[in-house]
Amino acid sequence: MTGTPTLVTKLAALAAEAPDAAALHGGSPTAGFTTITWSEYDRDVRAVGKSLISLGVSPGEAVTIAGRNRPEWIISDLGVMAAGAVPTPIYATNTAEQVAWLVNHSEATVAIIDDQDQYEKLIEVRDQVPNLKKVVLMGDAPAATKDWVISWQQFLELGRTVSEDDLNYRINSAQPDDLALLCYTSGTTGEPKGVELTHANFNAVSDEIRELYGFRRLEERIVSYLPLCHVAEHLFTILNQIESGVEVYTCADLNEMKDYLPSVRPTLFLAVPRVWEKFEAALQARLAEATGVKSVLASWALATESSWFNAQLEAGRPITGVTRVLANKLVIDKVKSAIGLEDVRYCFSGAAPLSRSTSAFFASLGLPIHEVYGMTETTAIISIPAPGQTRPGKVGKAFSAAEVKIAADGEILIKGPNITRGYFKNEAQTKELLDAGGWLHSGDIGEFDDEGYLQITDRKKELFKTSGGKYIAPAPIEARLKSIPAVSQAVVVGEGERFVGALVALDVDNVPALVKQLGLAEGLRPEEVAAHPAVQTFLEEQVTDLVNVDLARFEQVKKIVILPTEMTPESGELTPTLKLRRKVIASAHDAEIAGIFA
Repeated sequence: MTGTPTLVTKLAALAAEAPDAAALHGGSPTAGFTTITWSEYDRDVRAVGKSLISLGVSPGEAVTIAGRNRPEWIISDLGVMAAGAVPTPIYATNTAEQVAWLVNHSEATVAIIDDQDQYEKLIEVRDQVPNLKKVVLMGDAPAATKDWVISWQQFLELGRTVSEDDLNYRINSAQPDDLALLCYTSGTTGEPKGVELTHANFNAVSDEIRELYGFRRLEERIVSYLPLCHVAEHLFTILNQIESGVEVYTCADLNEMKDYLPSVRPTLFLAVPRVWEKFEAALQARLAEATGVKSVLASWALATESSWFNAQLEAGRPITGVTRVLANKLVIDKVKSAIGLEDVRYCFSGAAPLSRSTSAFFASLGLPIHEVYGMTETTAIISIPAPGQTRPGKVGKAFSAAEVKIAADGEILIKGPNITRGYFKNEAQTKELLDAGGWLHSGDIGEFDDEGYLQITDRKKELFKTSGGKYIAPAPIEARLKSIPAVSQAVVVGEGERFVGALVALDVDNVPALVKQLGLAEGLRPEEVAAHPAVQTFLEEQVTDLVNVDLARFEQVKKIVILPTEMTPESGELTPTLKLRRKVIASAHDAEIAGIFA
């Protein structure tokens, strides 16, 4: 029997083609990397598949995966697929109660988890997840729960009694419409929804990326550090790896990225806007330290590269010249090398809008960012720029195999082979998502320019109305606020009020420069800087000069409150991919918001 091509069958082809080449790396730059070859990768995936069969996991059944990025996470994902089951990843940051809800909703009977934290969550809610028969720990299992929790090595041994023929039957039985992933949204509003993605969805996206970018087979390197349960990272790390034979280094902690990049020297790099903004803030601070000739040289080099970037867009092809070569040799190559991005061929951003200023800054460093627009329900992609055709503020042209149109109210609608078949056990919301004609309603407001490039202007559900009856789109205003070098986060508020206000948080990396610029006392803690009257006055001036300058009067930010600390996923104010949870923020900061409009 031969089914549809899947990530598992493509992995087997890579293992046959380059058995001894490096595929996955665990460990860390400081402790040393551990390497898994393509043949070992394929072997372990098959072992996971057999072990799940031995545990009685049926085709189409969900298997929960929870943990931070590591090789065993990726091997588990593909091993679940090999068994004909459905990988169902959940965020490592979920609470015990959220884990119980997700395990029960997905009807998973097996969970594969990575560390003590995840183990303790499941032990806490053990009585609430009666269908969960076995928990696999990617390490040693605690002795007290051997009846329920087993170690990774014990797990891999379970499948020895399962025949190769039984496993191959499961692998080769896969059909295009079978589920390849049950991906729960991070829940910016309400409960998470289980998005059903099929092998056909995966293959459609693989075909698009291969045709558009043609990544070099068995020659690309990436660092996998964003949550693998988010569809964008899942696509970038797993689907893209198997499609092109990409060498993957797993990083379990975003805070350690500064060590990984110089060691790995990735050729492809994906980040969410907040990560790009943090890079920008750190680089801007370092560039600001330059004085005299070095400062003049740096400014000239960035302006030169920016000019060549714009000229290339107009010409529609790569161009260069003596001044550009000189600017790169003297400054830009050194900056990229310092942060470990000198080998990068393509930079990508996804999950939320990237500000024009951040996009333009990286273009001036010779690192144009290809901003991808999509959602979990479209297998991560709706539109994507062609190589070298990045345009700040725009998200490329529509997915070639799909239809994309703008509804009368400005909402982006999509139809195509990358579209989910619906939400798991949620018919009502599936009907809200997909209309009778098969069009997916994105919830985003956008428009096409004359060249067919798509621009996202806001989220439909985030629009609010002031007491004067004017609709406000918060995202573009927030992007302007974040373009102020001292600001890392911004939340526009004012629903039902007379004017627009905002909560802002300072960028910790830029606090020392701000203290120096304003002549404040050295040694102030970040929260003391945030509360300083001189900082309030400075930011109010910046809002007037940089944010409100060409906004309509009803859109202008009249008052701001500076938060003492940045918002985080741990506080619940951000999703794990660093998007705003507006309802949580409004509740957590109701006193500050009330003060704006008092």
